[in-house]
Amino acid sequence: MFASTPIACASNDDAVGSGGSSSSGTTDADSSTSLTTSSTNTSSSSASTSSTTSDDSTTTGTTAVDTGSSDGPGSSSGADCPAGTIDCPCGADDTCDEGTVCVADVCEAAVACGIDGYEPNDSQDSAVDLGTLGDGDDPGSIAGELDHALDVDWFTYQGEDNVGLPPGVAPSRMVIANGGLRLCKFLACADDGADAEVTCPPGSEAANAPGGQPGCCAPGSLSMSDFNCAGSVDDSAQVWIRIDQAAEQCVEYTVNYEF
Repeated sequence: MFASTPIACASNDDAVGSGGSSSSGTTDADSSTSLTTSSTNTSSSSASTSSTTSDDSTTTGTTAVDTGSSDGPGSSSGADCPAGTIDCPCGADDTCDEGTVCVADVCEAAVACGIDGYEPNDSQDSAVDLGTLGDGDDPGSIAGELDHALDVDWFTYQGEDNVGLPPGVAPSRMVIANGGLRLCKFLACADDGADAEVTCPPGSEAANAPGGQPGCCAPGSLSMSDFNCAGSVDDSAQVWIRIDQAAEQCVEYTVNYEF
């Protein structure tokens, strides 16, 4: 089971991973988690023109000169704030110029965050190994930090089902952070012949890890007590926790987890 409580840092996050330090998150499918993470108006100008006829009489007229409207060709709308530049909207895929990061869809100057001792753990393959945790064991705890919305932290551990002993497998996660975060849990049954069956609770959504393992993601509490390894009496599983989508820069967090 997992209990996590996010604690975030002052300035800021998104998921997806994210300069000082970065933190990671992984979730196991049978767990509960709580996250505490110009337009230029151009007018037609009239130019007065005169023409002389062959009989020496002069006629005057006006010629309309179209300089463009605010929403037509010639408009300079948005030219004063190019996407991806500081204090302007983020570019495609939340990209910003070097030295800036995307925060709440706006490019901000990057802040130097604290040191995260778990780095580098920005991918499932580089997830920090937390060892082994059995159902009924005391909860484990992780303290990390996400630099910004594109920063991602991954962790993994081996969950052991002490068959026949209470309370049974019911992984849970609780996150405490000083800013908005998302926590995801994924798992794969230790028995290669058993399929992991995951039921995502209300308020969460089903998701798959990059490696294909099923799980759930939520911006708040996440409880997955219905996890089961179909075809086996042993529900032992490899669990991954992913922390991502920081809402600010330098979001510190704490994740408490159990199996």
